[in-house]
Amino acid sequence: MSDATGQEITKWTLRTRLLVSLIIVPVGFVLWIAFGFNHAIANGGEIYQEVTAVRDAVPIGATNIRVETSSASWIDGCSSEPGSRSGWTTDRISITFDDRRTRQSVLEALARSLHSQGWRRHDAAPGSHQGKIPHWTLNVKSVHLAQAWAFPVGPGDQHWYLSGSWRPPGPVGQGCP
Repeated sequence: MSDATGQEITKWTLRTRLLVSLIIVPVGFVLWIAFGFNHAIANGGEIYQEVTAVRDAVPIGATNIRVETSSASWIDGCSSEPGSRSGWTTDRISITFDDRRTRQSVLEALARSLHSQGWRRHDAAPGSHQGKIPHWTLNVKSVHLAQAWAFPVGPGDQHWYLSGSWRPPGPVGQGCP
């Protein structure tokens, strides 16, 4: 092969790479903006409302209902705690209630209500060496899905715990105790 032919192949390859780069990079950027650029808490209030709507899943007829909520916020690290850093807290709702119906009836009522809000059930173990418990996720159009868990607590099956949470993208806050 002559030097001239080799140079033409090299030029063609460089032109092709340049052309492909000029097409792919802008298209990729547009796709990223359109489908993947939701890495902020700009819609945090809306997500908080979706997460705390879990309270509407408490079955009709439940008694002794207690609800605690907290919205995600930015906290500063704690200078007196080694390893502490600034970051986001988590949207949370914790609900306890009593319901004398069977475990299956309570779970069916919870599942129906959460499903109607867009939550999808896929039971999971909350940690290693633990059995699966009812678990739902909700796509809140963010990096992280919202999570919900439900299970009986205490003696018997009449005392229940239902929770919902969402962790904003970015660092996890570790403030002062």
